[in-house]
Amino acid sequence: MRCARPACSPHLIALVALAATASLLSPKGASAQWPPPETATAADMAAGKHWPNDPGYAYSDDDDGQWNYYSFIPTPSGSVMPRPEETASGMSIDLAWRFSTGDERVRIAITDSGIKWDEADLIEQVWLNHKELASHKPLHGDSTPCGGAGELAGFDCNGDGMLTVSDYAETPSLKPDANGNSPKGDKNNNGRLDGGDLILNFSDGIDDDGNGYVDDIAGWDFMKNDNDPYDDTRYGHGTGEARDSVSQANNGMGDAGGCPNCRFIPMRVGDSFITDVNMFAKAVVYAADNGAKVVQCALGTLNMNRFTQAALDYAYQNGVLVITSMADENSRHHNMPAAANHTLPVHAIQYDGNSATRSTTYFSFHPCSNFGGQNLLSASGTGCSSEATGELSGIAGLLFSAALKPAYNVTPALLPAEAQNILFMTADDIDVPESREPGSIYRWSHKGFDQRFGYGRVNANRALEAIRDGKIPPAIDIVSPHWFTVLYKDKVEGPVPIEGTISASRATSFDYVVEWAPGVQPLDADFKVFKEMPNIPATTVAGTAGPLAELDIRTIDPTHPRDIDSPYGENDYTITVRVRAVAHYGGQKGDVPGEMRRTYYVYSDPSLVKGFPIFVGDSGEGNPKTADIDGDGTRELIYPTSGGDLHVIKMTASGPVALEGFPFRTNLDDGLADPAPTPATPVYLNAPAYASKKVDPDIARESIVNAPAIADIDGDGSQEIVISTFPGSVYVIDNKGKLLPGWPKRLPEIPSCPLDPTAPAPTGPCMNTEVRIARGSFASPVLEDLNGDKKLDIIQAAFDGRVYVFDIEGNDIDGWPVEIHYTGSLSKEPQRNRILTTPATGDFNGDGIPDLLVGSNERLGSGGQAGAAYILDGRGSKAPGGAVLPGWPVSMTSFELFPLVAEGIPNSGVIGRFDEKLAGVIHGNATLPLILPSDPGAQTQLTGTPANALPQREDPDSPGEIKKGVAPSSVFGPYSKAATPNTMLPLFSQPSLGDIDQDGTPDVIAAGGSLNLAINLQSQSNTGLQGDHLVAVWSGKTGSMMPGSPFLIEDFSFFNSQAVADLNGDDYPEVITGSAGYFLHAFDGCGREPEGFPKFTGQWIIPTPAVGDLDGDGKLEVAVGTRSGWLYAWHTEGRTDSIIQWESYHHDNRNTGNIETPLDQGGQKMAKTPLVAEMCEVKPVVLDDLMPGGGCNCSAAGAGSSSNRGAAALALAGLSVLVARRRRFVKG
Repeated sequence: MRCARPACSPHLIALVALAATASLLSPKGASAQWPPPETATAADMAAGKHWPNDPGYAYSDDDDGQWNYYSFIPTPSGSVMPRPEETASGMSIDLAWRFSTGDERVRIAITDSGIKWDEADLIEQVWLNHKELASHKPLHGDSTPCGGAGELAGFDCNGDGMLTVSDYAETPSLKPDANGNSPKGDKNNNGRLDGGDLILNFSDGIDDDGNGYVDDIAGWDFMKNDNDPYDDTRYGHGTGEARDSVSQANNGMGDAGGCPNCRFIPMRVGDSFITDVNMFAKAVVYAADNGAKVVQCALGTLNMNRFTQAALDYAYQNGVLVITSMADENSRHHNMPAAANHTLPVHAIQYDGNSATRSTTYFSFHPCSNFGGQNLLSASGTGCSSEATGELSGIAGLLFSAALKPAYNVTPALLPAEAQNILFMTADDIDVPESREPGSIYRWSHKGFDQRFGYGRVNANRALEAIRDGKIPPAIDIVSPHWFTVLYKDKVEGPVPIEGTISASRATSFDYVVEWAPGVQPLDADFKVFKEMPNIPATTVAGTAGPLAELDIRTIDPTHPRDIDSPYGENDYTITVRVRAVAHYGGQKGDVPGEMRRTYYVYSDPSLVKGFPIFVGDSGEGNPKTADIDGDGTRELIYPTSGGDLHVIKMTASGPVALEGFPFRTNLDDGLADPAPTPATPVYLNAPAYASKKVDPDIARESIVNAPAIADIDGDGSQEIVISTFPGSVYVIDNKGKLLPGWPKRLPEIPSCPLDPTAPAPTGPCMNTEVRIARGSFASPVLEDLNGDKKLDIIQAAFDGRVYVFDIEGNDIDGWPVEIHYTGSLSKEPQRNRILTTPATGDFNGDGIPDLLVGSNERLGSGGQAGAAYILDGRGSKAPGGAVLPGWPVSMTSFELFPLVAEGIPNSGVIGRFDEKLAGVIHGNATLPLILPSDPGAQTQLTGTPANALPQREDPDSPGEIKKGVAPSSVFGPYSKAATPNTMLPLFSQPSLGDIDQDGTPDVIAAGGSLNLAINLQSQSNTGLQGDHLVAVWSGKTGSMMPGSPFLIEDFSFFNSQAVADLNGDDYPEVITGSAGYFLHAFDGCGREPEGFPKFTGQWIIPTPAVGDLDGDGKLEVAVGTRSGWLYAWHTEGRTDSIIQWESYHHDNRNTGNIETPLDQGGQKMAKTPLVAEMCEVKPVVLDDLMPGGGCNCSAAGAGSSSNRGAAALALAGLSVLVARRRRFVKG
């Protein structure tokens, strides 16, 4: 059974497995003939003759078994028949086991949420570092030494030739003694002897093996920086990954892992699959230094930087294959770290029916999976790209294990580039002709590589046959340009070098060609050769003395027909560069091909500011700002990066230059600073990678993923810049790039709660299943005067569930910090959780002190599908009525779509004045924005709309009745290009405000997607529905959508909010926003864009754009960064005295999130008349006798009040299914 949802309990797994065993279609029982002999065939496997006896392996009428391992089609049930062209449901792992079931020398480092030590199928699979245990060897029960030879001398107590946990079972020194429920040595109190118990028993504070990690007995925790990678919140994702790749097989329990005789190194890099990339990078370095052959990375990191690329390069140079996830959103966005060099991205395919025996194809694109030019392989599984990553990692383990067999004589050791080319060249090509027919239920595929399926479905059997036969392809590596680089025709002065290496040292010689073709998935016939090198000696490594080739982009035309998956021109400028090589062996081996590719764009953009885009090398999740830092009267561009650099860039006649003293660099990441920041923080600098400087620890800086705050804090007449980092440090920097005294401020440590009941309890809070807090921050700092001393204080919301307020010297101001925790009557008390939201500030209670609007990640209600927003009194805990204003918190529906970034209320609220009342605007995941005054009114249900929600308007369907809040999100404006009827669901993003229709009331802006998008995400086949990514604007006066709203964008808008400014001088401001789909848009209320928009970047845009005059010419520039490490700035026709209402993230440079906070740019004028629907038919002009402003007084086709309720119900149902379909976890 493959549990596809978090709620699937281990008890249910056991019961279903037992039931399945009783009704097998194929022979029951033991598998004495497993693993199969080399003579076994797919027919033998179909007959069940060589199946392992794991109860989850076999299929039945009501259980799919491990269909994705099969080399045959499970016997069809009913009238549904598979496509005759398909002969296997899975990746033929069953036949690959003929050649290897793994080798204990092959270590798979799993970088994830850690390990649940009590997972029975994994206890014997964990790699134990015998060098660290040299002083703690196991003993027999009578204290006599154990056997073993070589490095394992004295370790092999059970005589199986390996070191596993069971070798320690009788060791007399283990504590505590056995009791009725636990074996001897069960120090973590889970009823089993496991790797965690060995850590607790034998950690002695000595780095016995001198590898830089003290007491690294069984992996490492890079989240908590200690030697126990236990999953303390028991989230289970990392444990599920380990089960995919390395579970024991033929042991009568659970499922079989792909490489059951490999070992895994548990590497905790977060408490879920969403984390800081620095933690992942440190784990990759550890893996490379400690003998791993595979890194299994089913992550979507929040950031990407040069340190991580250096770690990946180091792993590649040390023979480690890093397998990464394409991500899970049926989207083209470039998941990190999968879009980095030296990774092998993989996504998921599945069957198309209700079960493996009731399907027509096993080549169905999994909607919980991504696509694109970097999608190199498909792996079978129902658990999204995460499961695909685990399955491919197990197969890679088999590949490296087979290469160790003396009989196959793979010497020297198999290289990662060779391994991945074996996987490419032996994959089952997915070419479904029916997919190219109009209205097909299948996703587009064609012969060879395509963006939905890569090189095809992994075929483990053919891959291991290549090892057996010695048919090792060339090792091909492309390193520059990086994935998805935009190559500007108007900026190059010569051909673009294609850099990398090609080697085929096992052969006698090799040839290579370098080719290009337009598009993301060109056919073989489309490619044009621009470099050809024949008959290169096998002793030569091509590319070491110069580039592999040079491509003159000035002479090429990327024009091509749009592919079906790029309806908005996402790939219009795309080209593919492909390197193909053939190793010549002679004899029976003959010629063995290999290839590698990169996706680039060829483009010109005359509106770019001179010198842009700039490659900063680190991803830009952080938000840019514009401000006059040096006091010369012209604004500079302030830009934080995930590499820990704060850039301040000045425009000059010759181009952009760094302001003196910048970039400012944050502190070294924990583990890489000496001296360490705290006595408990380890130092890893003795590790080989760092000690040799092959990975430079100096580039491993605390990552910035939010927005700086800028103002004159200390009253000296110059501006200070405040930044906070993901690990949890707050910095205050002067305009020369120097730290102010008392800074940085390190937020409190949050250790894991001890599992050993005899261990002393921490002095402060700790992390466990009920307390999901940590040290760190995602929220941006905010500057406000909360203590009335006429100086700005620094507000910082944090991962420990607290809101801190510091004065200029770094001291807590009186009444702060305040802890956020729900104790209301509408939900049971939830697990404590982080705060992601940046507080918005405004004086809600009229006492002259700004109050704070903030959301919490705490999950409320049944299933955790709700969250709460709070208004905190500016006096904090010193307020007479307590820290929370009366009537608050307000709870609302908010789906738990992802850990950390999409649970509770992760979307930062904003503040404006509506109906002459100051009100907060906030929304949950997939719920309408709420506009709430200081007194929100009664809320009788957890997700009910409070009585005083704004705007209040008469119900057009029921005269005399008052409707509260904005109109249903199924009522679109008449000029919206989105598919209708439909429903817009705000999600993954943060709201902004702006008076888009110029009626004097701010309008509410939110990004998200359509109901059809949610349906497509959970559908097993192509629905034919247009699933739209959307940006909506609701009138703050009437609650209706703007005439052109919602606006279409190309991809998800994770973490985005929008800037609002008039960019074309027509006095109607544009909503300026990017997405993961490459373009930066600027929409007016009609959905039109100024000339020259949208702007193309070819990369994922997360930040809110910043608007300001950077060159002093009186016109506005727009700046934004991308996740691929590029910083863009464009000229516009907007003027500095035009309407600027939301200049950057959270409105202003102090990040108040309050539209009433004065800006130091923009004019005070307004349009002469409000924007109404009739004006959208032509360019806006001043008309007479127009209807009052406030959006569109209209309804969408088929979208009356009853259908609104139906659409909302469908939306909730669709999102519920989407949540349920995410990869299965190991819970408990």
